Amino acid sequence: MDKNQTIGLVLMSALLIAYMFFFSPSQEEQAAKQRTEQIQDSIRTAQETLAAQQNGQNTETGQNVELDSATQAMIANAKEIILENDNIKVALSSLGAEILNVELKNYQTFDGKPLILLDEKSSQMELSMPTSSGSVRIDKLGFAVQNATKDKVTFTTQVDGKPLEITYSLPKDGFELFYAVKTDASSNSLQFSWKDAIKRTDQNIELDRRETTVNYYTTDEDFDYLSKGSNDAKSEPLEQPVTWFSMKQRFFNAALITDKQFEELVIGSDAVNEQDSSTIKTLKVEATLPISSLTTDAKARFYFGPNKHDINKAVTEGFQENTYLGWAILQPISLYIIIPLFNVLEKFIENYGILIIVMVFLIKMVLAPLTYKSYVAQARTKVLQPEINKIKEKYPDDQAKQSQETMKLNSEFGVNPLSGCLPMVLQMPIIFALFTFFPSAIQLRNESFLWASDLSTYDSILNLPFNIPFYGDHVSLFTLMMTASQILVTSVSTQQTSMANSPINPKVMMYGMPIMFMFVLNSFPAGLTLYYVTSNLVTLTQTLVIRKFFVDEDKIRKQLEKRREEKKKSGKKGSSFMQRMQDAMAQAQEQQAQAKADAETKKKKTNQNPNKKDKLN
Repeated sequence: MDKNQTIGLVLMSALLIAYMFFFSPSQEEQAAKQRTEQIQDSIRTAQETLAAQQNGQNTETGQNVELDSATQAMIANAKEIILENDNIKVALSSLGAEILNVELKNYQTFDGKPLILLDEKSSQMELSMPTSSGSVRIDKLGFAVQNATKDKVTFTTQVDGKPLEITYSLPKDGFELFYAVKTDASSNSLQFSWKDAIKRTDQNIELDRRETTVNYYTTDEDFDYLSKGSNDAKSEPLEQPVTWFSMKQRFFNAALITDKQFEELVIGSDAVNEQDSSTIKTLKVEATLPISSLTTDAKARFYFGPNKHDINKAVTEGFQENTYLGWAILQPISLYIIIPLFNVLEKFIENYGILIIVMVFLIKMVLAPLTYKSYVAQARTKVLQPEINKIKEKYPDDQAKQSQETMKLNSEFGVNPLSGCLPMVLQMPIIFALFTFFPSAIQLRNESFLWASDLSTYDSILNLPFNIPFYGDHVSLFTLMMTASQILVTSVSTQQTSMANSPINPKVMMYGMPIMFMFVLNSFPAGLTLYYVTSNLVTLTQTLVIRKFFVDEDKIRKQLEKRREEKKKSGKKGSSFMQRMQDAMAQAQEQQAQAKADAETKKKKTNQNPNKKDKLN
C-alpha cells in the first residue's frame, strides 16, 4: 500500500467515525423507528385478517364480517400518538386504539437504559366485541384520530354499523392513564385478554421472578394473588369479580382498574424459561369487561408505575398491597416506624448507604435500654453459674432435678432467667420487618455505596464460573462482613453467659447460624446486608461499652446476696411466675419418679414370673 492509499484510508475512516458520532440516530429516534416497524407489522397482520374476512369468514368464529373501504384505509394508514407527562410516556396506535409502548421517564434499567415497562413485542392486549355478525377483534380495527393533544386522544371507528369511541387521557402528574369506551352497540361487555412477558429491569432476576405475579382485589375487599411458589405454568379462574388486577413485579406493576368491576377472570403464567435472561416471567389475564365499567363515570384506568406504598395507596382501595411489606402482623412496624423514618432521612441524606447507617444508629439508640436490661440479666445469670455447676455435679443423671433446683436457686436470688431473652424477643419484629422492607424498597434501585453499584441487589466482588447450591454464582462482600461480625457478636455474648446449660452446642451457635445466614443472604439486596453489618458492629460496641463501664459483676453478686438475705428475713418466696415454674417442675419430677417406680415394679414382677405369660397362653 503506497502513501496516497494510506492517507485515503485514514481520511475515509475519520469521515466514517465523524458521521457515526454526529449523525447517528438518537435513542428516541431508534425507539420511534422500532415502533414504526412494529406498527407496520401490525398493519400487515390486520390486512391479512381483513383479507380473510373479505373472503367471507371471521377468523375466530367462522361468521361473515365485512369492513368498509374507510375502515380499510384507516388500517392501512395507522398513526402513532404520544401522550406524556412528567412521569410516563405512552405511545398509542390508531390501529386497534391500543397501547404500543410505556416508558417510565424517571427510572432506568440496571444497565442504564430507558425503562420501557412494556412494548408491543412484550405485551399483547386483545379486545373483542360480540356483534350480530360475530366476534370482532377491536385491536385489529383501524380508528380515526380525533382531538389529539399531549394529554388526551380519542379514537373512533364503526363496529357492525354502530359507532365505537375509545378515549385515553393522561393527567399532568402521576402514573395513571384513564381509559373510556363509548358505543351504541348492542353488546354490554367486551372480552379482554392481556399477555405480558415482563421485561427484565433489574440485576437480580431470580429474586424478581419470585416476586412477579398477578395481584387482584375483589369486590368483597379481599386482596390476593397468583401463587408465586414455582416457575411452572399456572392457571386459576377467579370466583369473585374484581375492581383491579395488576401484572406485578418486584419494583413496578402494570394494572387495569375500575371503580365498578371486572368479571370472569382467569389469571395465569407461562412456565419460566430460565435460559431467557431478558424476560422475568410471562403473566396472563383473561376477563369480561362490562362496558359500564369502562365509562368515564367508572373511571377505568391503567396504572404504569412503581411499587411505592404512598403512591400506590393514592391510586385506589387496596392498591398499596402491590408494595410487599411482609406478614400482616409486621406491616404496622414498616408503615409507622421504618417507612416514616426512611422518608425523613431521605430529606437530609442523599447517599442511601449513609442513610442506612444512620438509620441503624437511630434504631439502636431507641433500643439501647432494652439492650442494657438484657445484658444485666445475662450478667446475673453468669454470677450464679458456680452454684448452678454445683447442682449439676450433685444430680448428674437427673435432668428434672437439675432444672427444679436451678429454678429454686434463681428464685432465692430473685433472678428471672427469661428476663435476658425478653428484650431480644421485643426487637425481633423490627428485624423481620426490615428483612421484607429492603428487598421492596424502590428508593435503593441503582443507588451505589462503596463497592456496591446497586443497593437494591446483591454486591458482587467476585463472579464465580460455577453455581454453588443454596449460595449462588457470586460472592457478596457485605454478606461476608455480616457473617464475620455476627460470629464476633456471638463470641462476646457467649463469654457473658455460660452456654453450659444450653441444649445447643456453643460452636453451632457461634459458627453454624452465621454461616447458614451467609448462604441465605448472599443473593439478597446489599442494602439489607449493609444494615445487618452495621447493626452487628453497633451491637458489639454497645456490649463492650456496657461491660466496661456499666456492669460490675462483683457489685451484682453483692446485690443478689443482699436480695437473698432480705427474702429469707421477710419469708417471701419470690415472684408468682417463678413459684408456678417451681411447682410445675416439682410436679413433673414427681410424675417422672412415679413412672420410673412403676416401671421398676413391673420389671421385677416379670423377672420373678418369667413363664407366667406362657402358662396363660
